[in-house]
Amino acid sequence: MKVYGKLRCKIEMKGIKTEGYAYVTPYNSLMGLEWIRGNEEMAYHMDMMIAEVKVASNSDVEEALKKTYPEVFEEGLGRCTKEEVTLQLMPNVRPVFCRSRPVPHAALEAVNAELNRLEQMGVITPVNHSEWAAPIVCVKKQNGKLRVCADFSTGLNKALQSFDYPLPMPEDIFASLNGGTIFSQIDLSDAYLQLELSEESKRKVVINTHRGLFQYNRLPFGIKTAPGIFQQVMNKMVSGLRGVTTYLDDILVSGKTKKEHNENLLAVFGRIADYGFKVRLDKCAFSQPEIRYLGFILDKNGRRPDPKKIEAIKNMKEPKKVTQLRAFLGMVTYYSAFLPSMKELRGPLDALLKKDTKWKWSFKEQDVFKKLKEALSSEMNLAHYDPRQKIVVAADACDYGIGCVISHRYVDGSEKPIAHASRSLSNAEKNYSQIEKEALGLVFAVKKFHKYLFGRKFLLLTDHKPLLAIFGDKKGVPVHSA
Repeated sequence: MKVYGKLRCKIEMKGIKTEGYAYVTPYNSLMGLEWIRGNEEMAYHMDMMIAEVKVASNSDVEEALKKTYPEVFEEGLGRCTKEEVTLQLMPNVRPVFCRSRPVPHAALEAVNAELNRLEQMGVITPVNHSEWAAPIVCVKKQNGKLRVCADFSTGLNKALQSFDYPLPMPEDIFASLNGGTIFSQIDLSDAYLQLELSEESKRKVVINTHRGLFQYNRLPFGIKTAPGIFQQVMNKMVSGLRGVTTYLDDILVSGKTKKEHNENLLAVFGRIADYGFKVRLDKCAFSQPEIRYLGFILDKNGRRPDPKKIEAIKNMKEPKKVTQLRAFLGMVTYYSAFLPSMKELRGPLDALLKKDTKWKWSFKEQDVFKKLKEALSSEMNLAHYDPRQKIVVAADACDYGIGCVISHRYVDGSEKPIAHASRSLSNAEKNYSQIEKEALGLVFAVKKFHKYLFGRKFLLLTDHKPLLAIFGDKKGVPVHSA
């Protein structure tokens, strides 16, 4: 289709007002999918009449997107047309100006090339004077290239007011995927840099390099409020879209059928184009039966850990100090939803993290360390939460901790876990009687899985029969677990 140009305009359809791009062509007028989706009545009639578009392969999906939204795939840096970032300082702060740091000779050519690239794209502009300045730090990317970042921890980050916008919880993202059978992943190119800074903010975001001062015109990596700011923009962009979720610059699209998936994909690309963003095609994946996302592999049956991430944990050497142990347990905890035996295993390791505890790595700790890695290396799979299915919650307790699992019970009687959870017992809790520990486990389970359980009937299981007495007329819940 020949296109002369595009015009941003307002439109009113059946009393509902919206705005977007109108493409000027020599042909008869056509209503775009995103505008139709913005009107419930028109969307309903479209679903009744429209024929399903058959997509033969991934390349066909990609080519269709390129033809429909060519500006999204163009070379260069995108610029968000909807939002401008203003960084707020705390009252009575003093500017901090730091000297430049020396650049290693081996990295000098790469650093100069990156500074040139950023200047050509309009990301940075040379300035002669600034009250604020942060030194640069070079980070090697996975592809071997260098990323030039600013060390804003030297002053600006401490002076910025916090921006308390929450990042989505992974379990909330996975719960929204229920019923999805086809997935696509979209990655924005130089994501933060596609957000423009206000003129006032530009004067604060300055780097001091071996080539002098440069002022940032776009939101750079390293600003402490950047993740929250960017997530808020992304949430606004995908608001109201079906089957679309986002974690920072990673956009996930799903659909129960190929038709639904393709409609969802076109809708989100319409928003991306409307906002002025550009995507990085080599990091996108379209129409996949399974996809890697946030360290997991997702498919229609549920999620499982990414083998590459598990292999990295498996290859970790035994820790020699608390910081190394804390890093290991942090990686293991990220996959704790898959580990029903977590409470029994990590108790001896948690003891080493306590304040004023002398470091002692004995056979017991080594054995636990090995078993945790073995548990993570096994086949693990969790089902997607489905509000139509029955829920079963079970809890248990041991000397070191308490653990629980939430599962779906299907019509054929089978059960599949949705998530596991556990925690260590405090020193005081270790002195509880067994019935108190078991009751504590049940309370922990209900609180932990509150998002799934609230407003629903569910079956609560325990293998500790004396607990049944607390539901009678003459017994109350032990005070320690209330």
